[in-house]
Amino acid sequence: MKPSKLYEALHALIGERVPLHIWGACGVGKSQIVAQVANDLEYDFLDVRAVQLDPVDLRGLPRISEDQTEWVPPKFLPTTGKGILFLDELTSAPQMTQAGCYQLVLDRKLGE
Repeated sequence: MKPSKLYEALHALIGERVPLHIWGACGVGKSQIVAQVANDLEYDFLDVRAVQLDPVDLRGLPRISEDQTEWVPPKFLPTTGKGILFLDELTSAPQMTQAGCYQLVLDRKLGE
């Protein structure tokens, strides 16, 4: 797909809240195109390099609260607002990290 077609597709699909997997050669401008679309739509844009994450980076750290374990989510993941979370280099990340990312993308949440 040409970059101009990707740009058009993103504009059409983001409003539908469709998770997308953009796959292409390194350095062709995938993340820049997504950032431009986010800017056009006045959305926040968060570019996270999945390959640099460990599974615990996504789920957070455990703590005890009222005799139960709960997970403290990472501060870098947004909890409010409109935006685009771009998980770059996802297919190069460790398998356990990929699993956490897929739950985040498909369910729009992590853990419970």
